[in-house]
Amino acid sequence: MWKTALLAPFFAVVAASASGADVEGVVTFYRPPDHYFFIETASGAVWRVQRDVNDPLVSIGDIVSAGGHHIKGIVTPRFKADVVRLLGHDKSRLPAPEPVDVDELLVDPIADTNAVNRYGRIVTAQGVLRDVNRRQTFMQLALGDDAGYVQAVVPYKYERRTPENLKIGARVRVTGVYVYGSVQDPDTREWIGIDTPSILAAKDADLVVVSSAPFWTPARFWMLIGAILFAAAVLVFWVKSREAAKAEAVQRERLRLSRDLHDGFQQLLAGSMFRLEAAMNLLPEGAADAKAQLEKVSDSLYHTQTGLRAALWSMTEESEGPQNLSGLVKYAAGRLAHWQGVVRFVFRGVERHVSRALTGEILMGLQEAVGNALRHGGATDVKVVFYFRRDGLVILVRDNGCGFDPAMVEGAGHLGLRSMRERAERHGGTMKVTSEIGAGTIVVVRLPYSPQANHRV
Repeated sequence: MWKTALLAPFFAVVAASASGADVEGVVTFYRPPDHYFFIETASGAVWRVQRDVNDPLVSIGDIVSAGGHHIKGIVTPRFKADVVRLLGHDKSRLPAPEPVDVDELLVDPIADTNAVNRYGRIVTAQGVLRDVNRRQTFMQLALGDDAGYVQAVVPYKYERRTPENLKIGARVRVTGVYVYGSVQDPDTREWIGIDTPSILAAKDADLVVVSSAPFWTPARFWMLIGAILFAAAVLVFWVKSREAAKAEAVQRERLRLSRDLHDGFQQLLAGSMFRLEAAMNLLPEGAADAKAQLEKVSDSLYHTQTGLRAALWSMTEESEGPQNLSGLVKYAAGRLAHWQGVVRFVFRGVERHVSRALTGEILMGLQEAVGNALRHGGATDVKVVFYFRRDGLVILVRDNGCGFDPAMVEGAGHLGLRSMRERAERHGGTMKVTSEIGAGTIVVVRLPYSPQANHRV
């Protein structure tokens, strides 16, 4: 029957005279020690009756008559009582609480005059508990969802413990009088909407927990997801740390082995080749067969040394030293003590990317060219220039050694020059050697930055 009470009759109250009047009805809501109570008249109208003193005391179900006047200038129906008379008590006249949804109580009857206005009516509403705020003599509850909520105010002394099942997420039912504040436009002074829709309960028994909060609340769910993600991140970090530690240990062992080979076997091979060359120079004329055998031994040692260099480079190329060509050249040269003070490096142009595989070939070819200049040419100054050009890389090695006749040396099948030329051609490049006895040697290697289709293996 409450749906017949719309907002329009309340505006009639605003226009009512301020002269004396009486209202009579049954007390539907009173909460000591408040100085107001609600009554419903025989015609079904509701009034909030305000008074200065609580005399006489009233209770829900009392039939009262109030003498005073209507309060002007407000939207909600209020009556200022100068005198209150008790006429009897009849709980049978109390209206039954109207079951409503929380969403219905959120509809604004001021903004929409076609909406049902339940101000001052006794309602009972269920909703999900979103917040609990304990005060000295009452509790404030928020019932609803993310779209909005209704405030429920329940008498509850502070020294009492909060019920165990009254937790966020529980479904609760509250019975009481429905009220709200009114919002006025500050410029036009027109009423434009409602504020803080609330249910005022008369006693703590008017609050009932219908169902306990589910264990899997959104907060707990996201906490679980966060814990799982954190555990997964820790596991991934641990696995990667172990893998990195293993890789680092393997690399350290590779580097140790490469240094041992370089400092041990590489030096032994180099020393053996020097001794063989010295021995061949001491052979008398006519010892052609002995010289031929010694040259074969020298060739075998050279191939062994070349293979060892390649192995050493493959063992260190993955992570040792810098990543660009110029840095790696300087790094490798710094590990060769006999190059210090003799070999100079110059880099011209804007450095381009060179693959690690090609870088390894360049370093081994460079070792061969500089080694020839120092070992065979007796050079005291070797200048190595890298030209980074748009069409490719040019490497020039110039020394001040004794020089030689290229035709005679290459015709004799010198392994060092042949190996350098093969390395260049394998990567689509070329090598040119210019030398003259007594005037030093110049080696020029031209290489493309990218692999060529005509590579030879």
